[in-house]
Amino acid sequence: MKFKIFRFKKVKNTNSTAIRIIKNNKFKYGMIISEIQNKGRGQYGRKWISYKGNLFVSFFYKIEDLAVSVKQLTKINCILVRELLSKYIIIVETLSFLV
Repeated sequence: MKFKIFRFKKVKNTNSTAIRIIKNNKFKYGMIISEIQNKGRGQYGRKWISYKGNLFVSFFYKIEDLAVSVKQLTKINCILVRELLSKYIIIVETLSFLV
């Protein structure tokens, strides 16, 4: 599964940006990365404090295209985050407990 990476300097939030891309394009899989987000959202729409310099990222993919369990999906998400972080930091061994 190949992900299209969308990079932005600034977004309202990566979740809304992912939704907009899904609706307006034919991308089924992707990753949104932004340096700044000014109206971040956490789980269940809760406010997310977004400090400059943090990493803001959202992944998206069609659930029906994936023949995996929720447990496997969680593992896949951890692997994706580890792969993303490996591009920004040198040591990612501390994240090995996630997979």
